[in-house]
Parts: sequence; structure tokens; C-alpha cells
Amino acid sequence: MKRTYSFITTIIFFAFIFSGVGVSQGLQETLTKLTGTAGEAYVSPIISAFGSNLNSGWVHKSPSSKIFGVDIEVGIVAMATMFGDNNKTFSTNGTFRFSQAQAREMIDASTSDPKLLFLTSGQKDELANLVAQKEFTVGISGPTIVGKKESEVMVDFSGAEIAYNSQTYKVDPKSVGTKAMGFLGDASALPLVAPQFSIGTVYGTMATFRFLPSVEVGDLGKFSYFGFGLQHNPAMFIPVPLPVDVSVAFFTQSLQVGEIFKASATTFGLYASKTFGWGISITPFAGFAMESSSVDVSYDVDLATSVPGVTVPSKVAFKMDGENSARLTIGASIKLALINLSVDYSLAKYNSASFGLNFIF
Repeated sequence: MKRTYSFITTIIFFAFIFSGVGVSQGLQETLTKLTGTAGEAYVSPIISAFGSNLNSGWVHKSPSSKIFGVDIEVGIVAMATMFGDNNKTFSTNGTFRFSQAQAREMIDASTSDPKLLFLTSGQKDELANLVAQKEFTVGISGPTIVGKKESEVMVDFSGAEIAYNSQTYKVDPKSVGTKAMGFLGDASALPLVAPQFSIGTVYGTMATFRFLPSVEVGDLGKFSYFGFGLQHNPAMFIPVPLPVDVSVAFFTQSLQVGEIFKASATTFGLYASKTFGWGISITPFAGFAMESSSVDVSYDVDLATSVPGVTVPSKVAFKMDGENSARLTIGASIKLALINLSVDYSLAKYNSASFGLNFIF
């Protein structure tokens, strides 16, 4: 039973994070090829998309303006944030540390310094090791994590002079491949899935939860996720009837995958809805919300030491904020007896859509 539970939770986790692609060993291996600024630029689109998804799909109607009522919904919500062509490539300047293999490739390709011709292969390895111990300011360009798998992140080295054995050797400028490709293969959208539970209504207020129990996911470490929010209908305290149901809403959530991935997101908005029909009914809704999100990323890269061929792990860690700050949402929900289906589309810097399936109790 425990093994079955762990398997199911793991499947939900991979669907939740990257719709079956997952923060897998392959992604970790890709990230280890990118040091300094390169890693941040590479994952940037998915950081914003992930935050956009976390802030999607919370609302599909306004709560009733009543003192007390039993309104319970249990279901799932699926979200997707779309990518444009501008999200699939990047070009930036920043710092980068080359591997010893990359440094040796640069030395072998250098022709402007004749002294390099007189170095033995072992001496060139020692010189390459000195290059690999330094951090250089470089140009970095290529596919982002959602770019094409056939494209490679390239580092434009502007050249440098390296002191070795009382001599100075010139290493020529060169464009060096990192073997980091577009991991998600020209993805058009980032989908996510989460279970959702809502309960109300007390004085026009409904509470909504998203929750997955903590579980170990292979070598990635412990995965945990929790989200919570409130919707309140202020018409509860307004003596004059309003033509539509309105609500103010606040939602916050956090997600963690071991030590490599920590995310948080918050949204606050104003929504309006109107229900037509009874039993089988349709409820158009719209809303405007302010939002924020951030993701902490941490992974290890192998860096050269003073001993040629020997590397030590070094942690790369950075925090990035999602680019969405406000969104306009329009959508509709359809109630079919004890089932409620909802769909919406949000306009923001990163546009997103969501679909909900809830059972009403």
C-alpha cells in the first residue's frame, strides 16, 4: 500500500511540475553545464511561467452572500502558460567558468601565440586547468529551457592572457559550446496540475486549499506543496442588492523539491460573476488581480582545482522573480448537477489558461 501511494504521489508530482517531463536527472545534468549568469538566463522563461500557473485557476465564481451555507467542492485544476518565440532564445553578458575540456579546446584552437606550439600535451592540460580556475566575463546566447533541442547554448570568449611557468600565453577568442540544449524541446506552453478543495460559506466567505502530502521523490529529495486562499463576497454587508456577485480574493502557496527548487506565489484580486439557470447553469466570471512569484534554484557544478583533472562540486544558487505583476481574467463555469466545469483565460505578460473539474457536495 505504501509503495502504491508513493508511486501515485510521484506521478502527481511529475504531472504537477512539468507535465511528465519533471525536474529529472536530465535537467540537473543540463544545469550543471551552465555556471554563473548562464543558468539564470536559461531557466528564466519557466520561472515566470511556473509562477503564472501557480496563480491561475483559483476562482470560477464568487461565493454566495449568505451568513451560512454548506458549499463543498473537490476536484482538480489544470493550468497552462503560453510561450512566445521571444521566450525560446536568450542573449546576455555575464560571468562563466569553463570546464577543463572547454579550456583545452580553446587552447588547441589558438593560433596567434606561437609559444603554444612548443607546449607538450601535458603542459597544455596544465594551462587549460589554469583557464578553468578563472571566471571570465563573456557573451552567452542560445536556447532557453523551452527552446529547440537541436540548438546549443554558446559562450563567446573574448580571449585572455594566462601566466604559466614564468611565461604569458595568449588564448584566442572563441565561441564555445556548452552541450546545454533546449531541454523542453520548443515547448509552446508549460502545463501544471493540482488537486483543489473549497469549503464555505460563512458570512460570504469561502476557503480554498491546494495540497499534496510530503513525499520523497528519488534523488531529488522531499517534495511538498501547500496553497491556501480566501474569497469574500462584500455584498453580505451591503443592504442594496447588486446586479452581479462580487468577491475579493487572496491566495498564497509554496512548493519545495529537496534543496534544488523552492517556489512561492501570491495573488490578490477583485472578481465578479453572474449565474444563469438552476440545476444546469452557466456562470460567466471576470476578474483583475495583482500577483507575484519567486523561485529559488540551487544545484551543483564541478569546478576545476589546482590539480589538473580533479574537480570539486560548487553550489550555484540564485533567486528569480516571475515577470507577471497583474492579470485580467475572463471565463465561465458550467454546473451539471453535482459536477462543475470551469475554464478561463488570463491576459498578462505571460498569458495563461486553466480548466477545472470539481465535484459538488
